Amino acid sequence: MSVEPSSLPGRPEHQDPDDLAGGAGRAANAAGIRHQAARIIEAVLADTTPEHRRARELLRQQVAAHPGRPDLALVEHLAALKAVAGPFDGSVKAANRLGPERAPRV
Repeated sequence: MSVEPSSLPGRPEHQDPDDLAGGAGRAANAAGIRHQAARIIEAVLADTTPEHRRARELLRQQVAAHPGRPDLALVEHLAALKAVAGPFDGSVKAANRLGPERAPRV
């Protein structure tokens, strides 16, 4: 069995399969990311702004589709929003294309 080097920065090319500390660290990082994603989702769903209703509905669908994986639900939700809105280059002109309900607040 061959293992391809990771394309993620900061990860060693050759990983020792017996490196339990490294595996534990990656598991802790994943748990931390899931916790952060869950907190972001909670904050978004707690918003009661009427113009964000559709985004909340879509996020709820992703959470239901990925039980126990708030990180994956959030990634899928953000990807879907990006696909609907098109590319965002950070400019005011691009923000105006998103519409008032999805434009970032400055």
